[in-house]
Amino acid sequence: DAVAQVESVLTNELTQSINQHILGAIRQLGTDNIADAFTNGFDLTLAAPTTGGETVASIHRQILTQILAAANLIANRGRRGAGNFAVVGPQVATVLQSVSGFVANPMSNTISQSAGAIYPLGSIAGVNIYTDPTLAWNDMNISVGRKGDGNGPGLVFMPYLMAESVQTIAEGTMAPKIAVKSRFALVEAGFHAETQYVTFKLVLAEGVNLINLA
Repeated sequence: DAVAQVESVLTNELTQSINQHILGAIRQLGTDNIADAFTNGFDLTLAAPTTGGETVASIHRQILTQILAAANLIANRGRRGAGNFAVVGPQVATVLQSVSGFVANPMSNTISQSAGAIYPLGSIAGVNIYTDPTLAWNDMNISVGRKGDGNGPGLVFMPYLMAESVQTIAEGTMAPKIAVKSRFALVEAGFHAETQYVTFKLVLAEGVNLINLA
């Protein structure tokens, strides 16, 4: 059924576009929050180990601490509770999987994971980690946020039409033409919605590699 396949592809592309639109808003709000809270920013500089007892795992562990710090900063700034989710790139996701104590959720083949979709990786200290595979391998930006009960401030996604399919027949060829559309609002609800999100970047000092694939 070619028509059904086309509709499925269009719906998937529409979903991914909405995902990226929401993530872009989250990252911008997180950046605004840090700009308001700190003069020197909140980025984490990862330096090479200086003592014999430290290894590359010591660098990886700093990333976990920074994510937890961002989650607690949300509680400190927003007064609603700590952050409970984070979105990372593929390289940072690999690092988190390698750190001892990080429990990855089983990824069954029956779970729907369309190409380009955001998928859950696991959780650490109550913070759910999601991987955005559309980010570049060397993208070290991490966004941490809090998903509340709907009554507090933050981004609110309000769909009116999630994916409505419209089909017409072309006069010249009598071939079906399909369009999939969506109508929604993405609103910064409540006072100081930006305090529910934190965006920071991992800065690698000279000679430091999180993962060496050479």
